[in-house]
Amino acid sequence: MRPPGERRMQMEDCMNRSVVFALAASVAAWSACAHAQTTEWTLAYLSVKGTIYEEVALAIPERIETATGGRLKITANSSLVKGDRLLESVRDGLVAIALPLPGYYSGTQPMFTVPSLPGISESYDDLKALSASDYGARIRVLYHDTYNATQLMETAFCPQTLFSTKPITTVEEWSGKKLRVNNRGTGLVGAELGAISVSLSAGEVLPALERGVIDGVITDTCWAHGAGFGSVISHASDWRLGSVAPSPVLVNNEAWAALPEDVRALVAAEFGKIEADFEARWRQRTAEMPALWRAAGIAYAEISDAEMARVYADAVQAPVLAVWKADMERAGLDADAVLQVARAAVGATR
Repeated sequence: MRPPGERRMQMEDCMNRSVVFALAASVAAWSACAHAQTTEWTLAYLSVKGTIYEEVALAIPERIETATGGRLKITANSSLVKGDRLLESVRDGLVAIALPLPGYYSGTQPMFTVPSLPGISESYDDLKALSASDYGARIRVLYHDTYNATQLMETAFCPQTLFSTKPITTVEEWSGKKLRVNNRGTGLVGAELGAISVSLSAGEVLPALERGVIDGVITDTCWAHGAGFGSVISHASDWRLGSVAPSPVLVNNEAWAALPEDVRALVAAEFGKIEADFEARWRQRTAEMPALWRAAGIAYAEISDAEMARVYADAVQAPVLAVWKADMERAGLDADAVLQVARAAVGATR
């Protein structure tokens, strides 16, 4: 029989081991729980240097991780998905979140053409009014039902501006010019003015300008500046032909629903803050652009109201709207009702 002291020491040793094992199990369980509560998403976007669009894409990961205390981690990737497949990538769950370019889809989704119709979205305030209208609500339903995605926020590309190797400051100077456009609405207007629309990916634009394949491009002024267009173009003109294009941030519906409710609330609130912050950034950045172009030696023309009135005239606009309305009819949509809502939202009279 063991002495009492030895038995007591053995019991204490067993108790100590039990405590150690319990602590180890607790730590392991806590680690497993913490790991399970961390969600990781991939964000797909198109790399377009200098744009507010890209600034938003790159800001999201840090902002959301901080807002959620690390419970949602997002990795931004610009090489995983092509620019004209971003909607499909979020629809199919290839990525959880994406920043698509709606203009790229305006050939098959005529509702996306509305902001690029002349006289509709010519300022950030116009775009906000569109988003707050029934038109904006229908676009969000379209994202949800057709592309399996929920809109978390919306920002905008910098004003669409015509950059060219030759001056295009009058209606007559459009005639015969080969121009790259990024949406159906602008292409239709250009065609009515006698221009020839050329389809090119973003990466092909600068080389095409250098080689004279195209005479110009209508695109985001911030991207043109960031991509170095100033080295090959000599003219810029601010034709107001649907100047402010939307840039939504969309999340896959299943990925969104899978987040814990409290995390969803944190994420939604932070995206609201990101949207507000980048509205201010957009206004500041776009106000700088004309002076930056002039400082770079580019002839920057501000198109007069009188010259714009020639573009807004029925002789130009009626054929453009007729083609768009035919697109809408094929999609089973009421073009007149949609246009009425859009014009009322922005106070347009054209």
